[in-house]
Amino acid sequence: MEALVLSCSTGGGHNSAARSIVQELQEQGVNVTFFDPYSLKNDHLADIVGETYIKFVQHTPSLFGFIYQIGDAYSRMQNKIPIVSPVYLAQKKVSFLLENYLKDHSFDVIITTHLFCGEMLTQIKNRKVPLPPVYFVATDYTCSPFVQEVKADYFVIPHKDLVPDFTAYKIPKEKLLPFGIPTMMQFHEKKAKSQAKRSAGLDECKKYILISGGSIGVGDIYDTIDQLLTFILSHKNYEILVLVGNNEHLYENLSLAYQGVRPLHLIKPTNQVYDYLKASEVFISKPGGLSSTETAVAQVPFLIITPIPGCEDKNAAFFEKYDMAIWVKNVQDNLLPALLKALDPQIAQKMQEADRNTIDPYAAKKIFNHIKKEISAF
Repeated sequence: MEALVLSCSTGGGHNSAARSIVQELQEQGVNVTFFDPYSLKNDHLADIVGETYIKFVQHTPSLFGFIYQIGDAYSRMQNKIPIVSPVYLAQKKVSFLLENYLKDHSFDVIITTHLFCGEMLTQIKNRKVPLPPVYFVATDYTCSPFVQEVKADYFVIPHKDLVPDFTAYKIPKEKLLPFGIPTMMQFHEKKAKSQAKRSAGLDECKKYILISGGSIGVGDIYDTIDQLLTFILSHKNYEILVLVGNNEHLYENLSLAYQGVRPLHLIKPTNQVYDYLKASEVFISKPGGLSSTETAVAQVPFLIITPIPGCEDKNAAFFEKYDMAIWVKNVQDNLLPALLKALDPQIAQKMQEADRNTIDPYAAKKIFNHIKKEISAF
């Protein structure tokens, strides 16, 4: 079997989900090609698209949320007036490059974890170019704006209870596969906290609170750290780990602001996120779809802070509804009470049970099994 997996670098979640699928397919003996379609023009363009999005979200999250609301309203209007979106039109040039690539390369299936790629494939289909089965994988706990424009054969969604969200945008129910959001195999491993601490080079005698602003390093990090330092004054056995992601500016500013603060450790981009998660008592982060799913799969108590307006509000609401997280809407007033709750063994155990009952860690395997069944039927 030959598979093509497509994603774009606007935030780490899309790429991480794509890599999880690549990992599973390769494990099953599938030949996989994985790239960002913007790189067909040049690698620099792919980087520019990703970096532009990241800087936009980092510096103007409220404006991003406003644009998201406009996009959502536009999507709802499309249910009544069939008019394509600006996002669809913006993919036109690269869609021709992708079309030429697909004419020169043969695949049995195409999988994408990003709307932009889905829009490109849709344009190719609209030009009557024959394509193999196309799978679109949603990476947030909602139907994002313009997803209904994508002409995929199947839509992999995070949970069965989200089916009404997608059918409300006129996506046929029979195309929806509620398999979950794919996560890397390492997150499925059973690893003791002491073992995770050793793997990450941490002190086994200490307890850790892990903070993240997501792969792009956004969120109310400073207030969160200040509140936790207050907590540590009376809990000397705790230390703070901060995943700063790809935000070099954040790393430099935190280094200066907290120079000499020994219980605080700044962690640059790493492939040991799972170890840091499993080594920690609590994870505090904005609710990216992929990172929230990874936290649930790792079964680590989760405090949600400062979601980026739009999809992440919906992610936060979903995780709060199913008791997998505590949503801290005001860091200064509510973080420490929420932290004490999450550290309570009984509450932590209930969160972990909710994780197990709600999130399927084997989404990538389910995608493979469905693809195998579909292809063998032809």
